[in-house]
Amino acid sequence: MTESPVLRVHRLNVTAQRPSGSIKVVEDVDLVLGQTEVMGLVGETGAGKTLTIRAFLQLLPPGLQVSGRLDIGDKTIDLGQPGAAGHIRGRDIGLILQDPVGMFDPLIRVGPQLFEGVLRHDLLNNEEARRRAIDLLTSMGFTDPEAVLHLYPHQLSGGMSQRIGIAMALMPNPLVLVADEPTSALDAHLRLEVLELFKQIAREQGLAVVLVSHDLGLVGRFCDSITVIYAGRVVEQGHTGRLRSHPEHPYTTALLACSPTLDTPPRAPVAVIPGTPPTPGAWPPACVFEPRCPLAFDRCRVERPALRADGGHAAACHLAFDERL
Repeated sequence: MTESPVLRVHRLNVTAQRPSGSIKVVEDVDLVLGQTEVMGLVGETGAGKTLTIRAFLQLLPPGLQVSGRLDIGDKTIDLGQPGAAGHIRGRDIGLILQDPVGMFDPLIRVGPQLFEGVLRHDLLNNEEARRRAIDLLTSMGFTDPEAVLHLYPHQLSGGMSQRIGIAMALMPNPLVLVADEPTSALDAHLRLEVLELFKQIAREQGLAVVLVSHDLGLVGRFCDSITVIYAGRVVEQGHTGRLRSHPEHPYTTALLACSPTLDTPPRAPVAVIPGTPPTPGAWPPACVFEPRCPLAFDRCRVERPALRADGGHAAACHLAFDERL
């Protein structure tokens, strides 16, 4: 994290109401993001990554309740107040969803869809919006941005759709860009290009970026910091170099082992994490990773590990920062 935080998420909780009572599906998540910082929010499918970002953007489906606080720029938002974050979405925070094609209306050309958000919020007039869109499309690598504005979504490739989606999120010049699995629909080459583009955007346009992904090995190559989520809780967070070279939580170690590298022998078996993530309402009473953890011992079954910090690094494991390991 840099010295000037642009976004803080404090004590974020998401609760689901069931006939048997309420259950927490995201619990006490804290995030701090500095200007120009690229943060990876990482975990398996079902870990709570997307719920976390949708919660602080107040985009949760019915039946889920959120509490906590969001600080962005000079604004403070009580997330327990319905609709409180509505005025920052599409302005202070730009959102890029998983499906780069599904974000477009198939019946409307690209141009009007790029202009819509800034015109609706009265941030730019029509001519200013067109110039802004052309500038952004040029920075995304399009050699004829005017022609792109006249295309329909079905005329775009996956890579083109993703780049235009990024331009759309950048139209209002936000403070923070949130990308939810932005490379899931792309091939390996385009994944690297898009992730490098996020890094470039953060550096050149001075905004912070949150990259949501299940692939710690991939996003770790482009992020300044990493927050690892498991069963709706932060289990480790810190600077990417430290986290990748010396992970303090067994879950982080397992995620890294599941990510092939250039040194991985051809046809080598892919490592897997045994078992499956627990579902909300069926979380273990103490350490949520204990049933799948190769290092678990008696204390893990009766005492929940706190998220302890050592310098700028934090981990929720009874064995974290133990020099004997």
